[in-house]
Amino acid sequence: MINKFMLRIQSGESYVFEAQCLAVTLEREAYTPYTQVTATFLSQGEDYGNVTSVQLYYRNARIFLGLVDSVRQYRRDGKCFVRVRSKSFTSVLAQNEFVPGLHFDMTMARIMTGFYTFPNVYYEDYAGSGYIFVKDGSSVWDSVVNFGYKLSGKYPYIHMNTVRLTPHENPKVISPDSGSVLEYGTAHDMTRIVSMYHMADLNDNYDAYRLENMAATAAEIVRHKQILLDRQYLSEPEQALEFRNRFSQRGYRARYVEYSGFANEEICDRVSFGEFLPESYICRVRMTFSGSGVRTRLWAYDDGFYRIGQAQ
Repeated sequence: MINKFMLRIQSGESYVFEAQCLAVTLEREAYTPYTQVTATFLSQGEDYGNVTSVQLYYRNARIFLGLVDSVRQYRRDGKCFVRVRSKSFTSVLAQNEFVPGLHFDMTMARIMTGFYTFPNVYYEDYAGSGYIFVKDGSSVWDSVVNFGYKLSGKYPYIHMNTVRLTPHENPKVISPDSGSVLEYGTAHDMTRIVSMYHMADLNDNYDAYRLENMAATAAEIVRHKQILLDRQYLSEPEQALEFRNRFSQRGYRARYVEYSGFANEEICDRVSFGEFLPESYICRVRMTFSGSGVRTRLWAYDDGFYRIGQAQ
């Protein structure tokens, strides 16, 4: 079955294209620092040892470039198959750590390039400088998130292997017509919302700072979190609580539209569907291909960082 997808599997300087696609799933999400892909193809039977990267094409346009999590080759009924799981190159930001402690005179450029070299990972050089406080076990992405929030009040997101804080230029606007829409609806996820944060001061006096989440209170949710003073926000401790409160609400309310087709939507592109969904930022993308065709579900969040209708 030859269709619109092609997979390029690269090992060093050599590569193989697989063009007989059986199934693909591609997922992007606003709070996740990578795109992830699972793909199954009929294979030419090549040896895929020492794979260095994977590229996925749709209608001859590259829609994904990433590192390999796993490759499985197998034979069944006299045919050879290859199944690939992969995350985009920005996944390395969640897999590397800085030396713990205070780091001064930091910029987004220094966080991204001053400690490690990350191939195929790019960033928006957002203006501003300051310090970061790195906790034991914190990832580079944690520093990107906290520093980016202090600079802009926004949560960083990934656009084409690039870390961004602002909406990208020339976004797609997806407005599927009713004939192509397969399903639409609302979603609520209250599992992460915290009702009140309590934070200690420099003398470890707990409850020196507190913040109540009124949305959680209205929903009769009781979840209290006690935390030490967040040294990432020494000069503005209330900002530490505000960030955590907003992050705990990530994606807790959403509207989605699923349609037949795929337009390679990225986070912070835009989606609209009549009165049900006024033009809003796309916060999650899930594209699937199987024997029944290509379908894409797009979510717009209404949470601590995004609002329905915000992208108008």
